[in-house]
Amino acid sequence: MVAFAVEKRLCDPSSALRREQAETDSSMDLTLKSALRCPRCAGPLRADFACHGCGPYPIVQGQPVLIDFSTSILDRELFLERDGASPISRPQRMRQLLEWLYGVNKAARRFADELLTRLPADGRVLVIGGGTIGSGAQALYDAGVVVGLDIYPSPHTTLVADAHKIPFEDETFDAVWIQAVLEHVLAPEQVVQEIHRVLKPRGHVFADTPFLQHVHEGAYDFTRFTMSGHRWLFRNFTLIEAGATGGAGSTLTWALKYFARAMTGNDKLGSVVGLAFWWLRLFDGASRTHEDAASGTYFFGQKSSRPLAAREVVEFYNGRANSPSLSGQA
Repeated sequence: MVAFAVEKRLCDPSSALRREQAETDSSMDLTLKSALRCPRCAGPLRADFACHGCGPYPIVQGQPVLIDFSTSILDRELFLERDGASPISRPQRMRQLLEWLYGVNKAARRFADELLTRLPADGRVLVIGGGTIGSGAQALYDAGVVVGLDIYPSPHTTLVADAHKIPFEDETFDAVWIQAVLEHVLAPEQVVQEIHRVLKPRGHVFADTPFLQHVHEGAYDFTRFTMSGHRWLFRNFTLIEAGATGGAGSTLTWALKYFARAMTGNDKLGSVVGLAFWWLRLFDGASRTHEDAASGTYFFGQKSSRPLAAREVVEFYNGRANSPSLSGQA
């Protein structure tokens, strides 16, 4: 009954719906809105976010929900029942605790600043997984260049969408930022192909993805990448820099935290253990091969028309210790 009521509110031409559409129009300029595409057929959308062939899409909390639920991990009825709320609890206190434990993501902070210097005056950055502001990414939001996308609406998102089918036309964005997201998608290669598609020629991408981290976000956690695997994932991009976003110390902190959780079944005790060993992250970067024990890896690159050859991945790994751009600690 709840699902029916929500569905009716979202699809009927009522005054409530018209108000939501007006709020959405005010948060999305005409140029951006004209670049929207149907996630099912890739056709253009009408002013009310409906597709001529596929029909209407719901609007939740003033944001269009451009998801093809027939192919998404999300269930349409459950999504509407909870009014688009995230299926995972995201308390601000936990984010603050993680930053205290593992520090602010220095690589992300550095590349957020770098990206801003590379953007044209009217440049836009698509942030995939933008429901919360990633560690180190604040400068992008302060500059007002972000178009936020996530599978739930938040004050930081512009629309709700599934990154497997980004609902924008080709070559829309000057840059894409995807931080701590690729481990949570079913098909990372498909998502990266979509990133390549929506980027303008020579557009930039920054990706930060876990390697040696335990399962987080439960049923919505699927994949990890070595630095070489991450490089291969972005093989259709020219490398500018790649490296670790946390070395062996951070990895060991993660392991001790989750060891305590596994032995006791107590999440809070695991957090206490992690806090007790916060100082281990001071050893990050102490080894010349700290990427092999990294808790996460990053890639910063530029859209290319020439894919990386398979043999070049081996050269990438073997050359990292001699290259400042690859061996520099985040």
